[in-house]
Amino acid sequence: MSSNQSGGDTFIKHTLEQLVNAREGKKIPALLQSAKQALVALEKKEPDLLAMQSIFQPFQIACQSRQSVLATTAIDCLGKLFTYNYWGKCNIVNEANEEEESQIMSQLAQGEFSRSMATPTSSSPTRTVSKSDADDEKDGFETDKNDKSSKGIVGQVVDTICDVFSESIDDKLQLQIVKALMSAISSTDPKSALHGSVLLRAVRTTYNVFLFSKTPNTQMVAQATLQQMVTALFSRIPPPSLGKSFTRDVSTIFPDAAPGSLQGSVHENDSGVGSGSNSSAAALSNDSSEFGNGRKDPLNETYRDLQLVFRALCKLSMKQITGPETTTTDLKSPPLRSKLLSLHLINSVLASYIHVFFLPTPILFPSGTPKESVLFIHSVKQYLCLSLSRNTSSILPQVFDVSLEIFGKSLLGLRSVLKKEMSVVFTEIIIPIAEARPTVTFHQRMSLLKSINRILSDPATDGGKILVEIYLNYDCDLEASAQENIWERLVNTLSMLVQESNTAQIGPAASSTITSGVSYAQGPPSLTTANLVAYTKEQLKELNSSTGDFKDLKKKGLDLMVRGLLKPLVSWITGKLENEAKKTESQPSSSEKDNDSGLGLLKEGDKMHVAADDPTQFQNLKHRKQVLLEGIKRFNTKPKKGVQYLLDSGCISTRTPKDIASFLLHTEGLNKTMIGEFLGEGDEENIAIMHAFVDEMEFTHLPFVSALRNFLQSFRLPGESQKIDRFMLKFAGRYVQGNPTSFSSADTAYVLAYSVIMLNTDQHNNQVKKKMSKHEFLRNNRGIDEGKDIPAVILEAIFDEIQTNEIVMKEEQLAKGPNAQPGSPALSNKRDTSDAMALKTEAIFNSMMKANKRPGTATPQIDQGTSPQKSKQYFTASHYEHVKPMFSIIWMSVLASISSPLQESEDAELVKMSLEGFKYAAKIACMFDLEAERKSILSTLAKTTHLNNLYDLKPKNVEAIICLLDIATVSGNSIADNWMDVVLAISQLEKIQQLTAEIANQRNLGNTKTQQSAPKKLLNEEAIAAALCQSMTLRVDKVFASSAQLNGAAIVEFVKAMCAVSWDEITNTSASAEHPRMYCLQRLVEISYYNMNRIRVEWSNLWAILGDHFNQVGCHPNSQVCFFAIDKLRQLAMKFLELEELPNFKFQKDFLKPFEFILANNNDTKIKDMALACLQQMIQAKAKTMKSGWKAMFGAFISAAKEPHEQILNFSFDIVKSLFKNYFENVVANLAFPDFVSCVVQFCQNKKYAKTSLQAIELLRQSFSRIVELSKTPTGAKILQSTAIATEKIMTEMIAGTPAAQLILNGMEKTIQSTPINGALPTSSFSDLSNSNTTMEDIQFKFWFPVFHALYLVIMSCDLEVRTRALNHLFDALKTYGSSLSHSSWEIVANGCLFPIFDDLKNSKPEAGGSSVAQFASKDEMNTWVNTTMIQVLKQFIDLFGQYLNELMFCADGVFDLLVVCMTQENETLARIGSTCLQQFIESNYQKLDDPMWERVCAIFTHLFKVTTPEELFFDYRTEMPQEPTGVVAPPENDQDEAIANSPATADNESNKLLPAGVPDISGRTKPLKKDFPGIITKCVLHLLVIQTLQDVLSSGSESVYRSLPSRHIFAMLDCLDRSYQFAKAFNEEMELRMALYRMGFMKTLPNLLKQETSSVSTYITILIKMYSDPSEERKVTRGDIEQRLIPLSLSLLVNYNNLDPESKKRNVAAWRPVVVCILNAMIDFDDAQFKRHIPIFYNEVLNLLLQEISTDVRLVMHSLLVRAGHAFHITATSSMNPDVPPALPHLEQSKTAVERGQREESVSETRERMLQ
Repeated sequence: MSSNQSGGDTFIKHTLEQLVNAREGKKIPALLQSAKQALVALEKKEPDLLAMQSIFQPFQIACQSRQSVLATTAIDCLGKLFTYNYWGKCNIVNEANEEEESQIMSQLAQGEFSRSMATPTSSSPTRTVSKSDADDEKDGFETDKNDKSSKGIVGQVVDTICDVFSESIDDKLQLQIVKALMSAISSTDPKSALHGSVLLRAVRTTYNVFLFSKTPNTQMVAQATLQQMVTALFSRIPPPSLGKSFTRDVSTIFPDAAPGSLQGSVHENDSGVGSGSNSSAAALSNDSSEFGNGRKDPLNETYRDLQLVFRALCKLSMKQITGPETTTTDLKSPPLRSKLLSLHLINSVLASYIHVFFLPTPILFPSGTPKESVLFIHSVKQYLCLSLSRNTSSILPQVFDVSLEIFGKSLLGLRSVLKKEMSVVFTEIIIPIAEARPTVTFHQRMSLLKSINRILSDPATDGGKILVEIYLNYDCDLEASAQENIWERLVNTLSMLVQESNTAQIGPAASSTITSGVSYAQGPPSLTTANLVAYTKEQLKELNSSTGDFKDLKKKGLDLMVRGLLKPLVSWITGKLENEAKKTESQPSSSEKDNDSGLGLLKEGDKMHVAADDPTQFQNLKHRKQVLLEGIKRFNTKPKKGVQYLLDSGCISTRTPKDIASFLLHTEGLNKTMIGEFLGEGDEENIAIMHAFVDEMEFTHLPFVSALRNFLQSFRLPGESQKIDRFMLKFAGRYVQGNPTSFSSADTAYVLAYSVIMLNTDQHNNQVKKKMSKHEFLRNNRGIDEGKDIPAVILEAIFDEIQTNEIVMKEEQLAKGPNAQPGSPALSNKRDTSDAMALKTEAIFNSMMKANKRPGTATPQIDQGTSPQKSKQYFTASHYEHVKPMFSIIWMSVLASISSPLQESEDAELVKMSLEGFKYAAKIACMFDLEAERKSILSTLAKTTHLNNLYDLKPKNVEAIICLLDIATVSGNSIADNWMDVVLAISQLEKIQQLTAEIANQRNLGNTKTQQSAPKKLLNEEAIAAALCQSMTLRVDKVFASSAQLNGAAIVEFVKAMCAVSWDEITNTSASAEHPRMYCLQRLVEISYYNMNRIRVEWSNLWAILGDHFNQVGCHPNSQVCFFAIDKLRQLAMKFLELEELPNFKFQKDFLKPFEFILANNNDTKIKDMALACLQQMIQAKAKTMKSGWKAMFGAFISAAKEPHEQILNFSFDIVKSLFKNYFENVVANLAFPDFVSCVVQFCQNKKYAKTSLQAIELLRQSFSRIVELSKTPTGAKILQSTAIATEKIMTEMIAGTPAAQLILNGMEKTIQSTPINGALPTSSFSDLSNSNTTMEDIQFKFWFPVFHALYLVIMSCDLEVRTRALNHLFDALKTYGSSLSHSSWEIVANGCLFPIFDDLKNSKPEAGGSSVAQFASKDEMNTWVNTTMIQVLKQFIDLFGQYLNELMFCADGVFDLLVVCMTQENETLARIGSTCLQQFIESNYQKLDDPMWERVCAIFTHLFKVTTPEELFFDYRTEMPQEPTGVVAPPENDQDEAIANSPATADNESNKLLPAGVPDISGRTKPLKKDFPGIITKCVLHLLVIQTLQDVLSSGSESVYRSLPSRHIFAMLDCLDRSYQFAKAFNEEMELRMALYRMGFMKTLPNLLKQETSSVSTYITILIKMYSDPSEERKVTRGDIEQRLIPLSLSLLVNYNNLDPESKKRNVAAWRPVVVCILNAMIDFDDAQFKRHIPIFYNEVLNLLLQEISTDVRLVMHSLLVRAGHAFHITATSSMNPDVPPALPHLEQSKTAVERGQREESVSETRERMLQ
């Protein structure tokens, strides 16, 4: 025997002795006898059941004796025996002999053991059965009728103890009963544990002791005992193991959920949701076969016990309290105390044992229940929800508060399995109370706000996660209506509450004695009658009041909004981000992953896991729901348009009537009236949809009225009879289809349905005075079943049902209230309306439970063809990104609620909460980069600072400033352009300080005018002090100091704002102010210091803004501002120059750019002088660390070089000279040499100070030698080698856009005419300079070329003296260093420096389409430049070309083209210079010219002859003969010319007239326009110049040139002369053409080309004669060809000359006389053979010369010729005329005719000569 059993026996013996020896016990014989039997039974070592009964019998008799002393002693022993686990022995016997147990227990039940009991004495207390014992079926303690737990000895013991209790027993006995029952329930022996009805009996008895005991002490003990009982019961289930994740897979509960999808498995990591311990989990594995044997499992019995107890508590809490108001609100009444205690016990269970509700308990469910629906919560949730619905609408604060606690616990721990239930509580109770419906009391609203705030703001509850899950599961649920947008409705409700303008105030509310919103986190309060106080009439009135202290209510609403909603969201997001950061830190690196893990391959059929609450999918869901709600809204306004919108948006999957009808039937939120109107329309589409709508319903096996009632619940029947008729017809057909045996035909059902509707209207319409009787109803429906009557029983039943239960919409029935009768007025009593709210909620819960028990009805689903059941799945929040769409929905409501109190209230606590709200709202907006939200929130906060009005500043405005600064410090990376608000606030703070100081100074002036004129409005000293306090200064400093932690984008926005506000400060300051506001400017410098260590990429973006700001500030009209800005800029520059700059970076350059801008744009010489002094100081101090800064330096000096003030110009030039002298090597090493050159060029281009320009030219000249000197030192050579390529590229970029750059880019080396204007010099042009074979000379050239190009720029743009010196320096350098230049170098120089000089000249050609002024300001300036510099450049260039002919041979075409351009210019001086240069080139370099070069020379002359030939003179005058100009008459030289001029041209003459060979065919050629006349004349003049040039080269020039020319090249040139001669001759002979030109106004006289004709033929003849007389072998070979050209032409010329009339052709005679002289002289120089051969041919014409008026030169040459003839033919004496020869008279006539013809020609020649002159 165990020690417990032996101890129990001893205690039993001791107790029996007490009972027997007691005075009351001695009076009961049965007690004495049973005590002896018990002592005998105790002697058994292994007592059987009968022995145990013997032992128990004395105690039973003592308890039934109704003697307090005996009962107390007996009950004490029985209770202690439970402590000793004594009663567990009976279970051993029980298991061994169950039949014996049944027999014995049956005997006990029949009272066989109590027959010998004596009748109680009169003094014994009578047992009074409490009223609660009679109400077991109503109080929740009912049990299964077949429960056998009370048949055992333990059950008998408990029953015996419980039977002792009555309301009349003393407190000691009551306490003993409570103690014993507690011992029984807390027994640790499973064999003696209480179960089922025994357990409920024990609990109920203790409950009764609490309710009916008269003393508070006993009530308190009973309450505490009940709490311990519940704790002991639920403690039987061990909590989940610590350290293991308490998770639950919802897919086990809802198997339809597909893993990996949005409807997939959800993992719950909440501490309040779990699956239980290992032992409880084992129960889940029980199959259905174990349901029947579950009683054998102690754990299953525990589950049943817990269910019974929890159900009992819920039912106790649901008990409705009836009676008058004083009764229902009496807290001391047992019903209310019972309700309160049960609610507190439920609350304690949910608080401590929430894990029990997630245990799988198959024992509690029928066999075959799916495993996903066997959690403990499923067995009790209906009772819990009904308890909530009954009590959360109570007006009693004690009930309401604890109900809200239960709701909070359910929300925290059970929300995942009470998804729909929580939605009902929210939508029907919580939110309506918050919305202040008319039926809601003020205290309900106050308590609700406090409780929800307490639930969500507790850090342990993770309120942020709860809110996100509310949003995910309700606001994003497509199946939920707009009413179930809980998150949105809750926030909007709170926003309206906070903004509520209700100022009503009740007197008692200010001193209310009623406490509401009490928290019971520390346990339930004492519910004794002593502690509970009854309400007074005033308090009851206050309880029912809807008004109160609305300020306090607003405060609670704002508190909930800020600390209950926004703060938890921010905390949850922060926690998520911190967890992600920790995970990232703990994750192995990528290399470790590669080494430690595989590829993570999926098996075939596996799917990639997707988070159940994927934010993107939920955003889509929310969007789809918004579209759906919009469609519902439109439908409820205009059904047809609403349906169209729903179809277009895809809310209705297809356009079939079936899908549309299904949507209308199952979608919540649709107005039933609008559904009826839409379906009742007579259109074919509407009728088809209506038929499909009715076909969606199922009426099979339903009574007729029930079917009709269900049918009419889905829509509101329209009022039109035709529409009703269509509905009833379809209903009747559908009903008969499902119930074919109910009526003979559908017509019967149709008539009956119509009749029932009429009956319903008749019976329940108040306007119908005389109601239809049953008899009348039967009479009206006779013979409707195809002539037969429907059975009267059926009709009477229909009548009775309609009469008692109106067919009405469920919504209307619920709105009428529980006790409302048809036509009754609205409920006014708050208790009744509270009950109505509870009953409505209860009705919804009941309908949900019924729906769960039967197969689900179809519900629509967007974008799917099927209609699955409404989703029950609960989604757990795991992504903080959900907060973004949550906040986007409600941010405007939040902003309104947090800004309204800040603007309207002065309450410090309210202001503090509002500002907290701003912080949290801004935090969320910044976290998710919600631009519109962030801007609105921060700008609103900034407006509340009121810093722009010093006299309106209040303490709350100062708090707003602090809030704004805190937001900037915490969320600075995300506020973007709202930095402007922050910086403005900071600037205004500083302004306040200044204004305050000014006001203080004014006050200190005494009785002065200033003091009298001071503002009368007083300052708020408290606000001013707070704004200027030390903490505010520290906050401001923290903003600037923390700028170093801002990211790249944020610091840019911050600096932008600072610059804008700084500029605003400065611009609002007077230009002459002595102390302008520069606070932000000073702070900008500090920010620069703070952020000095940023990476250069960020600094570049930063300085792009700062630099522009310093540019603006440095050019401000106020010199103080400029000096300050430049000084701060210098300080920053000094600091940054200390930092090492990496190669190829240019931050120094960017940083020093403002100096350049200031020098260029500030007109104040003092400012410029200071800027230059700063640059000089930086050079002196930081020259060694200067790199890219040199470029900015030279940029600044370039700006200074343009300065008109001599002081600034000289200062800057002195600095440049110092740089050239002392830091030239640094400049070159840091790639700034091109910039230095550009700077010097700018000094050269300053035309105001020539002295400085000449000195600058000297710097350029010295640069050549400095480069050479640098290359001779090792260090210098290394610098040149390392920087040559980069310098080359920089120079290429600098000359980009020049014609030379584009020429090099396109590879054009020869033709300048085709050179484009824009382009960039390619680095490929220097590619051969950067290879491994690069010489030092090539490297030097890379540095020389910038100087060459600079000199070119000076030549093109400076004054005469400067450009002349530059010209000399350029060509001197080329001549000096030209021998060291490579081919590519020469090519670059030629294309980049030399040829571009002539670009303007080339572009001024009309055919080039260019302007005649190009780079020059005016044409006069260009002419000056051409007549001075161009001529020198051309000469120098040709000289250079000749000197380096071999090196420059590649550009020969360019040189020749240049000469062609010059010789074809309108400027005669330039044309002659071009001619001279061409001649000079040929004469100077003839020895160097090879055959190809001579080919080019010949080609030049050919081209020149061609382009200068005025072919426009020839046109087809025969088709368009112009009339003679009015008032202009050409004076004819003789009658013949006049006759020709005035004679009309005939077709025959024109057709028979032939033009000479070599002359353009005039057929079809158009006449020249008048604007072309000057160009034609210019061509004539230039053509003469070309002839003269050729003559000078071949005839009059050096004989060596002629000797060097091959004959074929000379012949080519002679051909040009010949064509020129033929062209001029043809024109001179074409009189009608010349007359046509004259009539066109070409000239005032007849045009002619006499000069061209004579010059070309003269040169032609001269060269031919020279070649004919040349004795060289080459010429001898071609002498025959020469003779064929020379002799006929010479003879023809003599003939023509002799035919000229000396009188009328004086001008022609004078023009041709030199030609004749030339011919005669040539004949004289013939050798004898040639002379003898040709003199006979010329002899007659020579003699005919004597017929003319002979001039001296002709006379002399004829004399010589005749002398030579005499010698040649040996005529030694003068011979006389032979008298036999008759005179040649015919020849004389011909001579006369020729003379006359020559006179006419002379007249034309004179006219042409005048034209050419």
